[in-house]
Amino acid sequence: MLILMIFILSLSFFNMMFISGILTGLENLMTRTLIGIFSANIAISPQETPQVKRFIPNQGELRARIETIPGVIATSRRYVFSGSLSFDRDNNGAFKSVAGSVIGIDPSDDRKVFTIGDLMLAGQQLSDTDTDQIVLSSALAGGYGVPAPGGDLGGAKVGDKVLITYQNGTIRTYTVKGIYNDAIGIFQVFITAKEAQTILSTYDNASQIFVKTDLARNTLANYQTRIKAMTPNLKVQNSNDLLGSFSSFLDALNLISYIVSAISVLVAAITIFVMIYINAITKRRQIGILRAIGIRQRTIVLSYVLQSVFYALSGIAIGSLIVFGALVPLMVAYPIDVVFGKLYPVFAEGTILVGVMSLVIAGLLAGYIPARIVARTEILKAIWG
Repeated sequence: MLILMIFILSLSFFNMMFISGILTGLENLMTRTLIGIFSANIAISPQETPQVKRFIPNQGELRARIETIPGVIATSRRYVFSGSLSFDRDNNGAFKSVAGSVIGIDPSDDRKVFTIGDLMLAGQQLSDTDTDQIVLSSALAGGYGVPAPGGDLGGAKVGDKVLITYQNGTIRTYTVKGIYNDAIGIFQVFITAKEAQTILSTYDNASQIFVKTDLARNTLANYQTRIKAMTPNLKVQNSNDLLGSFSSFLDALNLISYIVSAISVLVAAITIFVMIYINAITKRRQIGILRAIGIRQRTIVLSYVLQSVFYALSGIAIGSLIVFGALVPLMVAYPIDVVFGKLYPVFAEGTILVGVMSLVIAGLLAGYIPARIVARTEILKAIWG
């Protein structure tokens, strides 16, 4: 029974640590992916007050000033507008049209800030000189995974011709150079900033400027404050602001982690409680005799509490050996492939300590309560059983 109980406790600790690590790893992976393809660390948008403007002017000069801030790794600009994409998959004149977000980028600068290049499913990224080629998101191209609810291009491939009709009436034909896994189903098509400027009839402007920072050198809030001081009329947001719509999902992951941990601790506490209670009940006569010869009640209770702590620590030790000695190194070497990338357990600061303390405290209470109940039995009743 002792071996079985320690085994159960080790499984409880294993379950608590593993689920917590996997959910934390998933949360970190999703956040990194969204920052890498969607928001960067800091995003700067055009002026909204006192007059709304469409573009950020003189973006080259502004980016050069931002890059002088210590800890800023790189910046990039983007033109963001919309268009209607049409694709004749079977070359029979039956075009399929889908609305999408058109993003003009400077590819060499964009690669320093975003990680879309790591998510390419087919083809290649754009180069700075491309004017007649595009890169599509997998959701927009179609044929990759689950079909988009609003429809897609029906399976556009690298090398296919796609027609784009812009808001100002400009119509151009492009060759698909690459398709990337957008992970969250956003309809996006990338063209070069050079091409975007000819369509929008503008120069050296930007719809948005993105900033990649070194968070080991400074906090996100401090970077935001420094940049805001340089650009008082522009809208400056950090990744936490931009990913606010995903916070409810991340909160749900945290809630699941807390629930699983609480259940694991509860299972451990009940296991110890039952074991100590049965042990104390079966030895009620010995307890009565010990009290009759002068052994204090608290000494008897303490002996059972020490037993329960021993059980808890043994379960923690074996569970830790399974999780951190075998499972985690194995999953780091062979991570799980998910839509966002490679998933493996990640443990937030203090998580392991909280897990250990929770199980130890549960062991203390689960040992104290039944021992206290039995030890308080009258001496004669205890001796007679």
